[in-house]
Amino acid sequence: MNLDALLKPLFLYTGLLGLLTVGSVYFATHSGLYMLGLTGVGVLLVVLGGGAVGQMGPSNVEHAGEKGGTNRVVSNAGLWSTVETDTSLRLTLLFYGAGVSLWSLVVFGVLRDTLV
Repeated sequence: MNLDALLKPLFLYTGLLGLLTVGSVYFATHSGLYMLGLTGVGVLLVVLGGGAVGQMGPSNVEHAGEKGGTNRVVSNAGLWSTVETDTSLRLTLLFYGAGVSLWSLVVFGVLRDTLV
């Protein structure tokens, strides 16, 4: 697996878009309740993105002679979609949810005195 291909989505979704989302909610509301809700949404997105990976099993691997009779083994690891796109939806949800959760916790830790 090429880890360099994961760096761009990691920085984009976790770093930039997660920070932009949390920052805009913080500047718009200054509310701890909204930050708490945003943390929950981030955790939910991580569960939705990473939960599909945990559903792997022997049924996701197609062996030679089964279902089509090809001589190759096809494996869908669950993290990458079978459709050729730059970044899969599961990976996007996983990274974006992690970014929203982490940046919300940073706001709670650093700016807790300014939250209403």
